[in-house]
Amino acid sequence: MPLIFTLLLALLPSLSSYAQTPTSAPSPSKTLTACGHPMYPPLSWEQDGELVGIAPHLVRKLLAEHGYTVNMQVFGNWERCQLAARQGKVDLIVAAYKTRQREQYFLFSDTPIVADPVGIFTHFGNGSVSPWNLDGKTWGLLFGDSFGDDFDQASARRLHVERVSTGEQNFRKLALGRIDYMPIGLSTGKLQTQKLGLTGQIFPLPELLTLEYYHLALPKGSRLEPLLPALSARLQVLADDHYIQRITFFFERHYLDAP
Repeated sequence: MPLIFTLLLALLPSLSSYAQTPTSAPSPSKTLTACGHPMYPPLSWEQDGELVGIAPHLVRKLLAEHGYTVNMQVFGNWERCQLAARQGKVDLIVAAYKTRQREQYFLFSDTPIVADPVGIFTHFGNGSVSPWNLDGKTWGLLFGDSFGDDFDQASARRLHVERVSTGEQNFRKLALGRIDYMPIGLSTGKLQTQKLGLTGQIFPLPELLTLEYYHLALPKGSRLEPLLPALSARLQVLADDHYIQRITFFFERHYLDAP
């Protein structure tokens, strides 16, 4: 095992199990169900049928401190996770942008989990076109995607958008020139480009589209609602202690090294 991973595992022993092992089976009332974005590494992604990443790890850690265990569910795509939460089928979403539309259904932690600089990725067939003309082009998004209120309004009014279920579909379409642009967080965009072997075919434009923040999200009326201020405060402590920053590198490597 490389030395750096030995050191990381020594510093972060809980990462291998994602939560403390309970001494006895948890009662049903102390078991929660959560979901999240299934293709947004290192924040969250599906691996072997389970949701893993920074946000699932933090949710398990924080709620274990209050005596809960959390089952991470994967619903096929990001939109289905949000729908399941609106329908009361899950207790929380591990991470989501806070938008006006979502605030109709969800309560969000005051403290964000991570900041997410969002870029616009394109294919190298557009590489010589500068400045880039974004109007009249085809944009690729996932079902359930939002990139803030301003972008959502603009995309609904004047952008030609094609939506698909999986991130890999969008990356492949972009590499082939079947779509022109794809908004996505810079970190996850670069990781997925590398993982899919498309580094030589896809690149981000130099200017950011927006800066958004991922928050813990609870359906309104959730039994966890009284805990939300405490969870927000604990997230702030972990951020101030640079814990989230430290585990980010671990999950980036975990995503890239997984089969």
